[in-house]
Amino acid sequence: MLRPPPTIGARTALSLVIVAAITVFACGRPPGAGVEAAGGAPLDLEGDHGQYLRSVEGARLELVDPGTDGAWREIRGAGRVVRLAASPERIASRTLATDEILLEIAEPERIVLLSPFAGDPQFSASADKAQRLGNVGGFSTEEILAASPDLVFAAGFNTQETLAQLEAAGVPVVVLLDHESLAAIERNIRTVGFAIGRDREAARLVGSMRQRLEEARARVGSRADGLRVVHWSGGVVLGGRTVFDDALSYLGAVNLAAENGLEGWPRISAEQVVVWDPDVIFTDSYVAGDVVPAALDGTRAATLGNLESLDGRDMAAISHHVASMVERLADALVRASERIEAAGARNPVTAPE
Repeated sequence: MLRPPPTIGARTALSLVIVAAITVFACGRPPGAGVEAAGGAPLDLEGDHGQYLRSVEGARLELVDPGTDGAWREIRGAGRVVRLAASPERIASRTLATDEILLEIAEPERIVLLSPFAGDPQFSASADKAQRLGNVGGFSTEEILAASPDLVFAAGFNTQETLAQLEAAGVPVVVLLDHESLAAIERNIRTVGFAIGRDREAARLVGSMRQRLEEARARVGSRADGLRVVHWSGGVVLGGRTVFDDALSYLGAVNLAAENGLEGWPRISAEQVVVWDPDVIFTDSYVAGDVVPAALDGTRAATLGNLESLDGRDMAAISHHVASMVERLADALVRASERIEAAGARNPVTAPE
């Protein structure tokens, strides 16, 4: 998908755009935010995705079995009802999340089309499976219809015009709206399984994911409690209402961006990160080359050696592969805690008065 290697700067810009499209993390000023940058000036946040974030609030889907009026199954939510006459035999996916879920629980012969991200190892943890299957395509309505699907999976951030065109052609489209927490990912796995008649396989996948999450949290124990964390790469910070934020909360750490009222993927300065003075700073493999260590030298994290890089594929995961991100986060937080203890620099959040 990414042909001749771009420059570091171009790769960073392209990756940020693609990852934002994959993960649903949004850039923008949250409603009513009153966060200020160093010196008291308002933070310079690019874009405004608050409307999208608000649109998915309470966007859980209702799974109805059997459906009404003789339908095999129905999926209801967000003002839509998808009625399936029978278990689908030709399934297409327009999102990386459903690509990865289908590759895990669906019979290969039933998958007629995957999104362009599925076979790209830069973004997909299931790239090998997708490449072996071979049905990796594009996003155009024409290409999707040419595959003659009897069910298409999409997401709320897909182009609404394309979704409308598919439905106008008589193709049922299941739109997954919420991808912003570990619990939402579990629900999405179960929804995909329900829609294709692979409920038990979906339940097993959720069970496996949950076991990995629980084991990661057990490894951390109380060592992450109160650790003050920032994920900042290429000038972009991960705030609240992101899977990263939910994962940190699950492990006991504090996301300083969320604590300061930011949601999604706002852009902030290195100076703001220095003002926050986190215990741990995460970057990721997409944009690590653009992080200037000198800009962060004054932070507690840099002094302690708590600058950690995460695999970009983990950061893009909104399927069961999110467990890999949580595992790596857990291990990094344990290392950070050990460095703090070794330095005798107790966390000011958890240290006694």
